[in-house]
Amino acid sequence: MEDTQNFSIPDGTVFHHRIASDLLKPNFFEVYHFAGILNSRTKSPEQNIKSLAEEAVDEVCKNMNCRSVYIRFPLTISETDDGKNNSELRQKKIQFADKEIISSSLAINLEKCHSVFLFAATLGPNVDKAIQKASRINPAKAVMLQAAGAMFIEEYCNYLENFLLTQEKKTGNSFKPRFSPGYADVKLETQKIFFELLQCQKNIALTLNDSLIMSPEKSVTAFIGVKKNEQ
Repeated sequence: MEDTQNFSIPDGTVFHHRIASDLLKPNFFEVYHFAGILNSRTKSPEQNIKSLAEEAVDEVCKNMNCRSVYIRFPLTISETDDGKNNSELRQKKIQFADKEIISSSLAINLEKCHSVFLFAATLGPNVDKAIQKASRINPAKAVMLQAAGAMFIEEYCNYLENFLLTQEKKTGNSFKPRFSPGYADVKLETQKIFFELLQCQKNIALTLNDSLIMSPEKSVTAFIGVKKNEQ
């Protein structure tokens, strides 16, 4: 249960978040999109596809356990030596906690931000198990379960982001779009920072292997920049 009345988010503290699965409303357009079904010439899938999607959404909803952890840090962004000498690259130094990331894309995303959230969210292991079981006996269903899982983890990230934004608005802040490791010039190795600071394995049973792949699979890590509202 969430208390949005008297809750404020201090810096440097790991917080847990979880919700009941029925609080997330399925977005079937996104399910079809993740399944590769809809395109510019396909306005609506056939009834058998709709039925399969509905079945997959129901099964994922029954199996998912939406949990996350998040932490907030003050943020500084500064020029690197390369950034000063090479206007084409414009690499910048992003610093929070005792960590440093060199990136042009993340710096652009976090422009004008004074703080940053790091979060990790997961649907839990049972969704992976359902997909693995279906892949052995019904590949078409497995594809739709993958798509439904991808849709629901995005919906949960949206829900978490809106929850955090509700708190930040109380002090005149707003958010920049979330940004995940592995995108643009932010190396996938940045995942290790999330797992260290958020203690993902201990807190939400989320692990990272040597290939930097998360388990459970239907999981997301991301930055969210916090900036003052512009009047």
